[in-house]
Amino acid sequence: MITMYDAINSKYTYKGTDVLKNKLGIKDEELLKEYETRMVAFKIATISTQTLKMDYTPERLKFIHKYLFEDIFYFAGEYRQENITKGNFRFSEFEYIEDNIKQIFSKINIEEMKKMPFKDFIIRLSYIMTELNVLHPFREGNGRTIRELIREICFDCGYVIDWYEINHDDILKASIKAVFDETEQIKMLRRSVKKIV
Repeated sequence: MITMYDAINSKYTYKGTDVLKNKLGIKDEELLKEYETRMVAFKIATISTQTLKMDYTPERLKFIHKYLFEDIFYFAGEYRQENITKGNFRFSEFEYIEDNIKQIFSKINIEEMKKMPFKDFIIRLSYIMTELNVLHPFREGNGRTIRELIREICFDCGYVIDWYEINHDDILKASIKAVFDETEQIKMLRRSVKKIV
């Protein structure tokens, strides 16, 4: 089972709980998760009209996060301001997010990626996913934000990926393993990314 993030005395949670402060004042973790899941699914279905003409910069990632989570969390679109862990894994120190994310986005060149052989394209996608996952720039919603970015990169390069066709647990397991070995994630992407015809 995937555990929630750990952060000592988090400024993002209600005192004495693991529940993230939210715009609805929901203090029940399951109720918040249920609302968040439905709201974000709706936002994912409508985001393509919003990011159409944006460049691939860290600002685009912040915009995606803001669009998906602005109705739920006050911190939507803002980099986290505390260090977090999940299980035994400690994500990037928050002080280095700004510098590190610029390096990751320097590897996103749509014109170059359009010309790549499929195998190399998939390896680049996996690299971007893994690096952003290790960075974990936001306090919550990193996976969905990263997957939306990957979907947009695919589309702009002439491919399509439907994350809803992939088992969610398989996505999570592959992304966790990818920190040390991207093989499973690359295989998942190779199976799931299709050329637009």
